[in-house]
Amino acid sequence: MSATGTMRRVSLRNLAGHKVRLILTVLAVVLGTAFISGALMFTASLQKTFDTLTESTTEGIDVVVTADQTTGRPLPLALGDTLAAVDGVDRVAISTETTVVVAHDGSTLQTGGAPSFVAPWYPETDQVGPASTIVEGDAPVGDGQVALNTSTAEEHDIAVGDTLTVVDAGGVHDVTVSGHYAIDIDGGGFIGLLMEKDAYLATFTDGSTTDSFSLAASPGVTQDQLADTVRAALADAGVTGVDVQTGQQSADEQADAIDDALSFVNYFLLAFGLVALVVGTFIIANTFSMIVAQRTREFALLRSLGASARQLTASVVGEAVIVGLIGSLLGVAAGIGLTKLIYAAIGSTGAGLPDTGLEITVSSVALPLVLGVIVTVISAWAPARRAGTVRPVEAMRSGDLSSASSLRGRTVTGLVLLAIGVVAAVGGVLLDSMGTGPRAALVGVGALGVLLGTFLVSPALAVPVVPAIGRILGAPFGAVGRLAATSASRNPRRTATTAYALTLGVALVAVFGMLGASMKASITGFIGDTVKSDLVLYGPSDGSFPIPQEVLDTARGVDGVTGVAGYGLAPVTFGGVASDTAVTGGATGFFDGDPTITGDVTAVDGSVTLDEPGVIADATVAATNGWAVGDELPLTSAVVGTDTRELGTVELLGTYEPNQLLGAQVISWSALEPYVDAGEFGTGLLSRPQLYAAFVDGSVDRDVLADRLADAVDPYIVVQVLTPEEFAGQQAVFVDQMLNVLYALLALAVIVAVLGIVNTLALNVIERRQEIGMLRAVGTSRRQVRRMITLEAVQISIYGAVTGVLVGLGLGWAFLTVLADEGLDTIDVPWGQVIGMLLASGVIGVIAAIWPSVRAARTPPLEAIAD
Repeated sequence: MSATGTMRRVSLRNLAGHKVRLILTVLAVVLGTAFISGALMFTASLQKTFDTLTESTTEGIDVVVTADQTTGRPLPLALGDTLAAVDGVDRVAISTETTVVVAHDGSTLQTGGAPSFVAPWYPETDQVGPASTIVEGDAPVGDGQVALNTSTAEEHDIAVGDTLTVVDAGGVHDVTVSGHYAIDIDGGGFIGLLMEKDAYLATFTDGSTTDSFSLAASPGVTQDQLADTVRAALADAGVTGVDVQTGQQSADEQADAIDDALSFVNYFLLAFGLVALVVGTFIIANTFSMIVAQRTREFALLRSLGASARQLTASVVGEAVIVGLIGSLLGVAAGIGLTKLIYAAIGSTGAGLPDTGLEITVSSVALPLVLGVIVTVISAWAPARRAGTVRPVEAMRSGDLSSASSLRGRTVTGLVLLAIGVVAAVGGVLLDSMGTGPRAALVGVGALGVLLGTFLVSPALAVPVVPAIGRILGAPFGAVGRLAATSASRNPRRTATTAYALTLGVALVAVFGMLGASMKASITGFIGDTVKSDLVLYGPSDGSFPIPQEVLDTARGVDGVTGVAGYGLAPVTFGGVASDTAVTGGATGFFDGDPTITGDVTAVDGSVTLDEPGVIADATVAATNGWAVGDELPLTSAVVGTDTRELGTVELLGTYEPNQLLGAQVISWSALEPYVDAGEFGTGLLSRPQLYAAFVDGSVDRDVLADRLADAVDPYIVVQVLTPEEFAGQQAVFVDQMLNVLYALLALAVIVAVLGIVNTLALNVIERRQEIGMLRAVGTSRRQVRRMITLEAVQISIYGAVTGVLVGLGLGWAFLTVLADEGLDTIDVPWGQVIGMLLASGVIGVIAAIWPSVRAARTPPLEAIAD
């Protein structure tokens, strides 16, 4: 047999003979590749699901006529008659829907994020698009009846004849379920109500316009032919401001939009896998370093028998390839399970997706395999080269010689990188003349330098720090505690590498924890400074759904209320400028009532009470644009992105000192109302002015007033009565939601770090078999051995966590200081979270030590000494 074949057999037998070591190393690969594979499978499955949904919702639609985006003006209903008269058109249907909240028996029906809407009902002979068939009861008639999709009826136990309360931006409507209807793909938690067409238009739209029309072609007419005919007919009739697409083109646009949305999901889920692989890299590298150190005598014997350095290096790399391949294959299998778990989790929220089957693509299998093997080989490369440098004479030595090598070069390099990182981060903080982007990039470069420098310096730092931690922790345990402190500091390289996986996870948690705490403090701070009204009427907890405009009149009629001002957003600009604040999101805020109810709105010139049609503006913005009180400013609609159209002019009534709630400018509802009544805006939720909050002052005790308002607005379902403090808390909810997702990502890093500690301790126990046997032989009990190993794990965990907290707080401070100009003017350190992480690190150490400590305690003394 050739030398290469012999070495291959040695490698395979080595792997087979050390199953525990193999399993621990493979697990580090499995975690990373499982998330990457799962991410690709999940997004591929989602893509298949949404493609199926798109096909089903556009089936039977040959041409779609919508408003031209250059105008944004909604289409008049009368255009439907013009389209119906075009040669080749068989049927025409209004294609629009209204987002609503639905309640049954006093309880709001939850969709888990799926849509809830009302749309027009057409008899089967007049339908355009997917068929909706009444399977129980009757078709809806008039504005008091709706048909309900069968999946919602079954899930919420809604029978024919039941009454539903439907709330939209226009008000509250009580309707009766006349029947249940079935569609091709029903499910996913959505609520679909269908109302007779004319009744729907009168109840849920302005009654004169729509967003689009769907057309069905006569037999023998293709989509392209019909689209050309419709374009020509509309041009001949002088109709402008419309966009004509084939049904396939419309479906393709929807598919592209879904692709864009899913790409974010894909990137986010892939981040889970990459974090696991990055942290896992340290574990794999540490594992192979320990394996090479423990096999020094074996390698030396192989060298003495004629094996070359290249063959030994190739042998270790070959083992890495096998480990990477096995781990990656298992990761792909785990990815399938993970994808099914994600679908089950989505289903548990009530927002399940139609079951179109798991989609396993070539990339979802090949990419994890390639990445897993590459990462494993890269991690094993340095230890493999060290294996090749083993000399035959070292066969007579025992133990791990890696701890004896000098740390000087590594430490100097680390200090240089650390210094560069600190200088870059501080430079980003101090160079406030630069823009936020360049400063943040500079801090990002600094963060990379700090993290790399910390990794390289960590072994030298561990030499004094870990024994100090060990002495403090081990003091109550006497000799066992002293042994643990000595053992943990015996190989600082190994200790530092093991701890760094936890350091990285804790540092990221600390950075995002500071970001979240500071965002919440900034939000609650500015609301606390600006909102001084007694109470606030607000929509659902996330603030995404508007409250009905009639809530204002209801609140004004409550005994004890002295003033009500409603705040909302309108898709308009005036003077060519839109509000540009976190509150308005680029649209223009409007008030129905006196804005000064909200608190300290200080007039600079003119009146800011908006008691007549007009606008008010921030004095600085007005001066910058050359506006003066009394000027007539052009009012334009911005329904679709940056495309605008002129509506008219509006008078500047006054200016005010900078106010975070009001933003750059505010328009009165009385100035907008004529354009709303004239149908100048579309019927969609985002294309017309929407009311989001109402500020209320009263002349009675606040608790009494709150009870009265709660009773008055109870029929509206979606309206909450909040104190200003509670209102501020609601604004910060989205921060918690964002952080929960990020913490889930970072928890994976911590899980992998725990695996790394388990891995290191388990291999350490194997390496120290003789030592542990001697301790057992001289009278150390199994309990004491378990305690010693546990204390070692806790020392490593605390060292990693403390380092991570210091790095995270420093980098967090630098990033937040740079972001001060973007509204994050309050830097808040979540000390409770920091202390919790340090305490949790001790628990992590205890958990990680359970299996290795039990394994160590079971070491047979005589057999171990004889090894």
